[in-house]
Amino acid sequence: MLTSQPCDIGFVFAHSSEQGCTEDLLGELQYFEADGLPIRLGTLHGRRIAIATSGPGRAAAAEACRTLIAGHRPQWLISAGFCGGLVPQLRRNHIVAATSFFVPATQPELLLPDIAQALSAGIPAPTHQGRLVTVDHIVAQSNEKHALGEATGAIACEMESDAVVAACREQGVACLVLRVVSDPVDEELPADLEPLLQKQSTARLFGSVVGTLWRRPASAKDMFRLKEAALIAGDTLAKYLSEVVAKLPLEPRIREAPPKPQPELGREERPSP
Repeated sequence: MLTSQPCDIGFVFAHSSEQGCTEDLLGELQYFEADGLPIRLGTLHGRRIAIATSGPGRAAAAEACRTLIAGHRPQWLISAGFCGGLVPQLRRNHIVAATSFFVPATQPELLLPDIAQALSAGIPAPTHQGRLVTVDHIVAQSNEKHALGEATGAIACEMESDAVVAACREQGVACLVLRVVSDPVDEELPADLEPLLQKQSTARLFGSVVGTLWRRPASAKDMFRLKEAALIAGDTLAKYLSEVVAKLPLEPRIREAPPKPQPELGREERPSP
């Protein structure tokens, strides 16, 4: 069975809205949970895939990464999902690959050499490559995005990936960070919708949606626009990730031989005639 075998490539997404289109591409799809972490197993281009949905934030993403590595031993792990643009060159639905991450001045820059290996193996080039920065809240306002880009030298921001990279490095697993731009630098998110994007449970999300609509009925149009944009971004990312999966180099695995049948105890062996 698929569940008894290691996977070739693992993905960590923060939200189901980011992973849904990628999940739709998988064959032999199986669903289960590992210590409360939702896992999807399937195949794509003849390769075994595992997808973990971590929830937002560094700590959740790092824990999901470690769980995926311990349970399925991927040769590559990809932190995927949406990101916010911090420079004008990044437009909506552009694909971004991280080559490094900005960290505080007291620490060295976190480099990602695995993207060079993946590109040399033939994965399609992303629209942009460069430094990213992981933040602890949604950067929704244009002036904040511009300031963040200038302060860090990053071209995009998101909320999980530097922790995933660090966890992969601890475990010795090759790691890529591949994101799609959901909101360019000059686009702003309505302030009363920001909290909705950070809700993890369905009950909490439903309560927030009802409250927002009660306070500002016109926000329904904003919600529809955001949902439509998320579907397009997710589909764009899924198509790119499918091409990446087909091209990533894999080492051949040594498959375990099935156990030999043991003779039944208490049965006398008769000599051959």
